[in-house]
Amino acid sequence: MWNKTGWWLWWDIRCYKHSLFTQEDVHCAWSEGWADFLPLVVNGDRCYDFGTGPCTGISDHDHYDLEAHSRSDDPQVFPLGDIVEGRVAGALYDLFDSVNEGFDSATFGFAPIVNLVFHAPHEDRFSAFWESWKGSGWNKHHAVRTIYQNTIDYDVPPRFEPPLPDRTVLQGFSWVHAIDLWEYAVDEESADWEMGYQIVNVTDWRCRVSLEGSRWVNLAPITGWLGSCDVTIRLNDSLKTAGDTFRVNVVPVRTRVFLPVIMRNSR
Repeated sequence: MWNKTGWWLWWDIRCYKHSLFTQEDVHCAWSEGWADFLPLVVNGDRCYDFGTGPCTGISDHDHYDLEAHSRSDDPQVFPLGDIVEGRVAGALYDLFDSVNEGFDSATFGFAPIVNLVFHAPHEDRFSAFWESWKGSGWNKHHAVRTIYQNTIDYDVPPRFEPPLPDRTVLQGFSWVHAIDLWEYAVDEESADWEMGYQIVNVTDWRCRVSLEGSRWVNLAPITGWLGSCDVTIRLNDSLKTAGDTFRVNVVPVRTRVFLPVIMRNSR
């Protein structure tokens, strides 16, 4: 990497004593994590091998299978986060490879990863690499899930912004597409269509609220019923959720306006 870019963190004194699953700092974890990741790609071997390999001998002693390490690890034995080089290496490898497990849903290959690292700005930590990734135009939804699988949580929770609006329906009428949830759902990493939407509570069933196409809220109150209900919608980016509640008011028709009808008599 030094030969290619003319810059790298080989001199970090905090890296003098390290292993794949020791807590170091963000700089050491990035530089050593890259050094752990690169031979996996070159050798076509998902294990970091201390022996002849691939993946031979005692697991987590003679080799480390970075695909097998995930959020289910015991953090007392295998620490978490972006200050651990094995987590950085695992995240990079999962961004690269086409074998997905758990939250990992990325299959980007080597080119988008190395192109970011080869070009300025020079990232000195994995979080800086993530900022470069977000600005690169590559998909963020699958990337942040894959990084999360490797115990590094860069996911910004979704939200409704602005809040979902209340709706008023006339008695005996329905309102198709009363709310377009995509107009209110906001997420830093996920597009509207990449998120999930769910009605989790309606305080009065007679409101008859339904969800169409994971986007539209439809209202069809029971004929003859008057009243109100509160509807809670849950937004899910596949890692975290947000909720918001709006009110539906069903009101009587006070007056009716009849337009004149002109009819032609035929003789």
